Amino acid sequence: MKNIVRILTVASAASLMLAGCQSNKLEQPMTEAHFVLAPTVYGAFDAPATRAVDLTKTGTVGHPDYYHNGFLGEPDKTLLPIGSTVWLTYRKAKVANPDTENPEHWGPIDLQAYVVQNAAGYNALYPIKSHSIFEDGITYLEVNDPPIYTQPLYLPDGKYQFRMVHPANRIVRDNLKMQVDNGMYVYSNDERYEQTQSKVIEIKNNDLGIQNIVLNPIIAQTVRFKVTVRPGKNVSKLEMMSQGIEVSGLQNPELEPDGRLMYKWSSMDIKDTLVMKKADKRARTYIREFTDNGDGSLTGAVGALPTNSMSTMTVILINAAVNGVPTQYAIALSQMKFFHGHSYNLDLQLDLDGNIHVMNWANQSWTGEVKLN
Repeated sequence: MKNIVRILTVASAASLMLAGCQSNKLEQPMTEAHFVLAPTVYGAFDAPATRAVDLTKTGTVGHPDYYHNGFLGEPDKTLLPIGSTVWLTYRKAKVANPDTENPEHWGPIDLQAYVVQNAAGYNALYPIKSHSIFEDGITYLEVNDPPIYTQPLYLPDGKYQFRMVHPANRIVRDNLKMQVDNGMYVYSNDERYEQTQSKVIEIKNNDLGIQNIVLNPIIAQTVRFKVTVRPGKNVSKLEMMSQGIEVSGLQNPELEPDGRLMYKWSSMDIKDTLVMKKADKRARTYIREFTDNGDGSLTGAVGALPTNSMSTMTVILINAAVNGVPTQYAIALSQMKFFHGHSYNLDLQLDLDGNIHVMNWANQSWTGEVKLN
């Protein structure tokens, strides 16, 4: 007889696994992997203090910024909000003392989707279902919306390596690659930093059949542009127009054969991280959601790909109605590099000085794409 104990799952209510008659063959015990304290995020986005740091040299042992690879100290950590979704990969070691860089020491990669929920006062990862979608000859995986909880992860004893990405956007089923473009925020484990590397955990069966696991923090792989617009002299009313704020002169992502940029977040190789590339004046994204700060000012933010803007300017185009009058302001950011995990904050005050003459019919502008024959 094989006895299976009653285990409290993190997915839903407790469930009873029925005992059944089996042969005399011994089976390896299984332990429920309970991910408590859902991973923190190095994604509060530090100020761009690393502008003067040459990232091409920080990979050299002995360099003063080697440990943080360009960050001047450990970034602030925040919690993943309740309701956040993540993809988590795990693989079991084949040897007692595995080398994380030796693929021969590890078995195949498995995948599970999770959502962050509160469990007895702690943030924990609850397993959820995903489904397949076939489009244009490619099979993708997506999490169910709204989330549908599933059974917890049961693992036989051994050493496992865990890696994750947030949010759990659509991924390619065959290689787990994820589409990333300007306008998106993406967080994942990162082998470039000791604190954010994929974590290796030893699973050991115990009397409870449950093992609590705390994962390493994940870090933002994208940049953040944060813009605050404040009313100044002679400005009684400030509103953002529907066009919002345009950020242009960003990295133009290279396209794979299927027409999409793909980030291989599940890879343990640092060459598969999102690479900083030169700015392209045609690559842009928009801020169209703003927070009223209560003092008349408005703040909005957007994610972008890491960009080298040393030779091509990045331009912030603000479309605002000042005292009811549609107005555009343009700010050029030149000779800059925009690093992942950093926030580039603009705090702007709009003033009116003297007489303003506006001819709306001659001051129209728009953004869009036109295909020419």
